[in-house]
Amino acid sequence: MDKLLIIMDPKHKHQTALSRGIELARATGASLEIAAFVHEYLDALPSDPLVQNNARTALIELRQEWLEKMLALADCDDLNVVAHTVWAKQIHQWINEHCERENISTVVKTGHRSETFLYTPTDWHLIRECPAPVMLVADNKWKKAHPILAAIDLSSEKPVKRALNNRIIDHAWRLAKAMDTDLHLVHALHTSVVLADLDIIDTAAHTRKREEELKPRIEHLRNTWHLNPEQVHIVAGPAQKVIPSVANKIKADMVVMGTTGKTGLAAKVVGNTAEKVLTHLRTDLVAIKPAEKE
Repeated sequence: MDKLLIIMDPKHKHQTALSRGIELARATGASLEIAAFVHEYLDALPSDPLVQNNARTALIELRQEWLEKMLALADCDDLNVVAHTVWAKQIHQWINEHCERENISTVVKTGHRSETFLYTPTDWHLIRECPAPVMLVADNKWKKAHPILAAIDLSSEKPVKRALNNRIIDHAWRLAKAMDTDLHLVHALHTSVVLADLDIIDTAAHTRKREEELKPRIEHLRNTWHLNPEQVHIVAGPAQKVIPSVANKIKADMVVMGTTGKTGLAAKVVGNTAEKVLTHLRTDLVAIKPAEKE
């Protein structure tokens, strides 16, 4: 990781993203860019551009003072840090464009885990659109020796999906190495609930058959990443339930998984697996999209 972008949250009491980003920077040697945001509607002010510009400048300076106080409390003088305040209404748009320009390695942000059909918070936009991996942090503190869980999809033969699996595992492995902890893998064996309920398929037999079919691929992953059998979890069920369940079982500090980046009505109706997982997960989530060239 060369450069982390930490997104400050004035409404969040404990500034978990800041402390998590600092921990990660110390572990990986990455530099830190820390961004705070401010935006207010100035329509009630006189239309004089000078008045509006002065008001905007005053608001930015006030938020910057707050940011510098937070950094002083965080005690991160040992790190390479750049901190600034941005005037932006659509935070996700600024983050996406900035990540493209500055080649940001990872965006670190406090996770807000709720969504309605009509309102899409910044987190969901970032999962769907941000070109850099996005780490949405939970309130839980990292604990020493708690593993990092990489969620992969072994069911697809598509080159894009298989390449994404490699990106997910590589990212999780680097994090685990930096944090001096273990890497675990999880794959959810999806079975149609409707077909199972109608007794059209034997769920247990189907699961055994799929596990047998995946054995060569699992052995290849174990040998490639030097994993013990207990570090690979193949569990029947929908991914949005399996992944949080395994994360809880092994007491993972972080889940790394891919996202297809669906947008628009398709994302609203179908949703992304990463978003569904996030609603159930109580630990940090790192969402990674396929590389553009793939």
